[in-house]
Amino acid sequence: MTMNFQCKELTISDEELGCTITFSDSKSADDQFKTIDEIMNSKKKYLLIQKTCPEDDYELDHYHIESSESDTELDSEDKITVRLSRENFEISWSGDRLKIGLNLTDKELKDLKEILEGVFMERVIIKN
Repeated sequence: MTMNFQCKELTISDEELGCTITFSDSKSADDQFKTIDEIMNSKKKYLLIQKTCPEDDYELDHYHIESSESDTELDSEDKITVRLSRENFEISWSGDRLKIGLNLTDKELKDLKEILEGVFMERVIIKN
């Protein structure tokens, strides 16, 4: 499988009403030096995986995947399959697949795995 892009920045935001994991081929700090036009017309490659928790107990959690590399949306009942190593992150959902190159520290790898197994456990299947 061909590499879609090399991740230069991994961000994990785990808050009360949701969690977002973002893999990006550029560092967000670089954006502060760009013009509005450069940001709007960016060729930046990314993958965003998100879980949003409803404020009302009777509503279901919402899962979302967005990528510069695919227009495929996550079906409401579809599982997300992930293969994770220090060097690669492979993900498939709704018939689509991405492969992202990684260069993670032990702590980053541990944090990412814990979030995927904990927060996203209802929808993510981790394979070795």
